Amino acid sequence: MDGGTTQDDGATAATRWRPRPVPAALAPAESLTGAGARSPAPERAARTRVLAWLVIAAVVIGVTAALDPTTLRPGWWSLGYVLGLVVGAASAVALLTVGRSWPDTVLAAIVVLLMGVVVLSVLANQSRSGGMLDVVLLLPLAVYAAVHLARRVCRVVLAVLVVAVAVVMGAVADGALQWATLTLLPSVAFLGTVEVVLALRSSVEGAVTALHRQALTDPLTGLQNRRALQERVDGALGDVTTFTTVLTVDVDHFKSVNDALGHDAGDAVLRRLGAGLREGTRGDDVVIRMGGEEFLVLSSTPADDAGAYAETLRVRAAEWLRE
Repeated sequence: MDGGTTQDDGATAATRWRPRPVPAALAPAESLTGAGARSPAPERAARTRVLAWLVIAAVVIGVTAALDPTTLRPGWWSLGYVLGLVVGAASAVALLTVGRSWPDTVLAAIVVLLMGVVVLSVLANQSRSGGMLDVVLLLPLAVYAAVHLARRVCRVVLAVLVVAVAVVMGAVADGALQWATLTLLPSVAFLGTVEVVLALRSSVEGAVTALHRQALTDPLTGLQNRRALQERVDGALGDVTTFTTVLTVDVDHFKSVNDALGHDAGDAVLRRLGAGLREGTRGDDVVIRMGGEEFLVLSSTPADDAGAYAETLRVRAAEWLRE
C-alpha cells in the first residue's frame, strides 16, 4: 500500500512513506553487538582444535616418557598415569570429531584432566624432584583457559591449577615451609600470567565491540545503517522475531535543500528527522538510515494498521522539520 507524497507549506522538505508487510524474520534487538550470543562457529571450532592439539602434544610427551624405563616407578601412580594418557587420547579424538559443539564446562573438564596427568607424571616418576619440572606444562593449559573459556569457568580452572601445584610440591618438598614456598612461587607466576591474558582479552573484546558498533552505526544520525539491516536479515543480532511492517521513508526535494542552503543544512535536516524517528516510533520499532535521505522503520505494527501509523509519523515528521 502506498502513501501519497505530501508537501507541508511550513516545512523545508516533506516525507514520503510506503508501509509494506514483511514476511521474513528479522532480528530486533537494541544491541548492535550481539553480546548475548554464543561464540561464532569459526571461533568455537578454533578453540576446540587448539585444545585437541594441546591434548595430543601432552599424550605424545607422556607416551615418550612412559617408554623410558628410567622414568616411571612401578605402582598405582604409574597405572593412573597411563590411564590418564589413554583417556587424553580418546578426548583428543572426540574434540576433533564432535567437540565443536561442546560447552565451556566440558572443555574445562578436559583441561583439568590434563592437569591431573601432569600431577600423575610427577607422582609416578622415579625421581620426583626431577619430575617436578613437569609443573611448567600447566602454564599453557592456564593460558588456554584464559583465552578461550568464560571467565567464571577460567577461575575454576585456576583454582584447580593451584591445587595441582600444591599436590606436586607436596610430593617433593621437605617440610611445610619448603612446600609453601615451592607452591607459592609457580602459583603466583601462573596466576599473574593468566590475569595479564584476561586483561588483554578484555581490552581486545572491548575494541572489537566498539569497532563492530561503529561499523553498524550511521555517523550522521546515530541510527543503525544498511550493514546493521543486513546482519538482522542474516539473523546475526539477538533473538529472531518477526516484524510485520516496514515503512520506507525519504525526504522530497532534498537535493534542493542542499543546493539552496548547503550541505550543512541538509545534514541538519537528516539529523532532525533521524532523531524524530528514534523518539517518535514505538518502543520495539527499529529505525535504520539506508543512505542519503532514505530511512527504514521496522515495526511490529499489524499490516492493517500500517497505513494509519505511517500517516501519523508523516504528520509528525512535518512538525520535526519545521523546528
